[in-house]
Amino acid sequence: MSFFSSWMKAVFIIVLLFPLHSETSFSRPNTVQRIGPDCDVFKDRLHLCTRERNPICATNCRTYSNPCVFCSAKIESGGKFGFRRYGAC
Repeated sequence: MSFFSSWMKAVFIIVLLFPLHSETSFSRPNTVQRIGPDCDVFKDRLHLCTRERNPICATNCRTYSNPCVFCSAKIESGGKFGFRRYGAC
């Protein structure tokens, strides 16, 4: 009976420690960079954007509602700001 209880303790400890180990060893590195939208697509149709919601955070700390709005503002400003990440700032 003592073998069974010590075996259960060992399994219990392993089960408790595994999530701590797996979070650090199986996660992606923080160096993944996402590519911003291709603004060349929107050059011919500035400000003719849909109202879809796909926010983009720019390097000027403003949130644009979608890639078309972001690229229109970027092209209009002469490229004074760039892409930071997808999502709100």
